[in-house]
Amino acid sequence: MVANESPVAPATNARAPIWRGRRYQIAVGAVIVVFLAAVVGNSVLARQYTADGAVRQYLTALQSGEAGQAWDVIQVSAPTASAAATLTDRTALQAALATAKPDIKNFTVTATTRVDSNASSVDVTYDSSAGSKQAKFIVRRSGQTHFGLYPVWHVVVTPTLLQVALPKGSSGVRIDGRPIALPDGRSTVAVLPVRHELQFSGSETLTAQTIAVDAFFSLGQSVAYQPKMSPAGLEKAKASTKTAFANCAKQTNSSPNGCPSAGLSPSESGQWQLMGDPIQDLSVSFNQDLNAIATGHYQMVFSYERHGTQHVPAAGVYQASLQLATSDITVASIQPTAGIPGLQRPAQASEQAAKDLVTKAFAQCAAARSDYVADCPQYLSDVFVSDVQWSLAGDPLVGATVTFDSNTGLFNVNGSFDMRASFRSGGYSRNPKRSVTTSYSAYLMWDGQALQLITINGAA
Repeated sequence: MVANESPVAPATNARAPIWRGRRYQIAVGAVIVVFLAAVVGNSVLARQYTADGAVRQYLTALQSGEAGQAWDVIQVSAPTASAAATLTDRTALQAALATAKPDIKNFTVTATTRVDSNASSVDVTYDSSAGSKQAKFIVRRSGQTHFGLYPVWHVVVTPTLLQVALPKGSSGVRIDGRPIALPDGRSTVAVLPVRHELQFSGSETLTAQTIAVDAFFSLGQSVAYQPKMSPAGLEKAKASTKTAFANCAKQTNSSPNGCPSAGLSPSESGQWQLMGDPIQDLSVSFNQDLNAIATGHYQMVFSYERHGTQHVPAAGVYQASLQLATSDITVASIQPTAGIPGLQRPAQASEQAAKDLVTKAFAQCAAARSDYVADCPQYLSDVFVSDVQWSLAGDPLVGATVTFDSNTGLFNVNGSFDMRASFRSGGYSRNPKRSVTTSYSAYLMWDGQALQLITINGAA
């Protein structure tokens, strides 16, 4: 043995513990990862396949416009009332979301309450352009499962009932591009509770209009559609109204059916004359029943025989009931009404011109040889009167006033007069006697070119 040589350690067969092996550690680590993934995945799936999870999926799909995803998570119930048309299928949802998405900026599920073993109520707060709002969804268990473990929940969606009104002469309506056959008048249409676009078709008489309706979480609402005349339709309305007035002027009755009245006994017959243009300020609107109404101002004169030819002014605001077709308009009737802006006084119609006409008329009235004179203010109360000679004392226009009525377009000259008559009564001459009437009201109209005196009425 060599001095200072170190002894050699004997060989051993000892092995390291298995848990220290790299392969073991990798395998165990993989198992742990799989386990954690399974736990997390189960948590995610369990959260997804819940009542509130179904609501989240539905609202998220609406926000992104994914009609297929939204449809898969809903259950559409029957409308709460009968409807003329029903648009609640998958195609209708696709069309609606393709047109516009609901006004949902973001949302938060605030509470979930169990209703029964198969239904839950989910409260949601969501933000829209109109501010924060609350909604409550009913979610039902379908009886099916995902992966054999997780229940399938469906958000119960109740259709919105839209009240749609169409006037006569309309060419129909489209909802989200889909044509809907509806009758004239008011109809109910069942749609899904999302945003919709209603396109009201135009015609020769009506303009086309598009109206957006947000039906989200709404059980029913009226579509704010107000028909409007097209330019061609307005011209047709004017032409038909003018023709209707011309036909009224052809009547011989003082109260013709469907036309203005002279305010006399209905049995009084005579002749009508149309003054001015009845369509000068015509406008067309639609009432609550969507019937077309033309309004404006008219001026007419009715003349009849009583102690000569007597004239009665008939003037004011009218409403003409229009009957619309897609390409034509007719007038059913014309009646007095009120409530529209008054007429402007013609600048050329001066007070002096009105007074001059009244002065001339008084001279003619004084020259009459009757105790009662048509279109004149004076008369006598005696009987069996003959040989009448009137004389006018003073100027009846002194102190007279001239006014203009914007509702009727009539000029009115009011004043006092002193007129006396010499006459015979019962075969005897009578001393000059003053007229029973001492004040007067003269009515004048502007015919578009000049003032025209219609009549002068007297009063005591």
